[in-house]
Amino acid sequence: MRSKYYEKFMEIAIEEARKSLKEGNKGFGAVLVKNEKTIAQAHDTEVTDSDLTAHAEINVIRKASKNYGEDLAGCILFSTHEPCPMCTGALVWAKVSEAVYGASIRDTVKLGRTMIHSSCREIIKMSPWKIRLKSGVLKGECLKFYDEEVRKLVKKFSAANREWNDIERELTEKRVKWFEDNKASIFKRLKGSDVEKAYHLILAKIGIKESDAPIVEKTENSIVFHSKNFCPALEACKIMGLDTREVCKTIFEKPTQELIKGINPKLKFRRNYKRIRPYTPYCEEIIVLGKQCSHV
Repeated sequence: MRSKYYEKFMEIAIEEARKSLKEGNKGFGAVLVKNEKTIAQAHDTEVTDSDLTAHAEINVIRKASKNYGEDLAGCILFSTHEPCPMCTGALVWAKVSEAVYGASIRDTVKLGRTMIHSSCREIIKMSPWKIRLKSGVLKGECLKFYDEEVRKLVKKFSAANREWNDIERELTEKRVKWFEDNKASIFKRLKGSDVEKAYHLILAKIGIKESDAPIVEKTENSIVFHSKNFCPALEACKIMGLDTREVCKTIFEKPTQELIKGINPKLKFRRNYKRIRPYTPYCEEIIVLGKQCSHV
């Protein structure tokens, strides 16, 4: 039961992190809870407020302090990310009793983020106020906010203002260039018919395994597969509140089409937009040689 309790309030922090990225901030969310009730929730506003100290934890402490004063003893902080040294210090001075977080500093440093690599646990050990700590709550969901590809796409989607042509053109050029630069080694590795080669080429470019996108139907001239891999575009769409059916068809279909044409100009790639995440558990994708895709 306790795990469900932690997850309930972490989901509120996750929604705050989603608001943060959508507003153009850095994707951190926090909630303060007392007696199993939310007393304050906030996200970072470093960018929109032009305040480098406006971290999610600082903002939520400021909100709560207006009603509860400087002493937040008995409160539990829920944060999508482990508090940085500055925020840990604020938790100590506010006398928060427990801190629960999803992604750790170590986790996001591995993803390429530049941070002060000092855990909140180390700082709390040296402090006069001992705070209980729990890490890893809904960690997988929290980590999505700190994936660099997701964050890049969120920025692009925001800046594009739904005018997607530049993004599609840039991605197409990158994929075609990647194919041309690696053509010799690609043709050495790929085996089978042209549709099989196209399938394996797509997996290689995205960097996923067959188990992430298993083939569900196969003929001499066609392959249907179900993509279930981690998808930055899907996560960015969820954060921005965009329809993947619109975004993927407008931006991501042509670059894949142009990529596989390097194997055979008669190859065609399409998605079945009746079966696409998050509306179904997978994205149904089709490769056909020499005719239109009947699944679409």
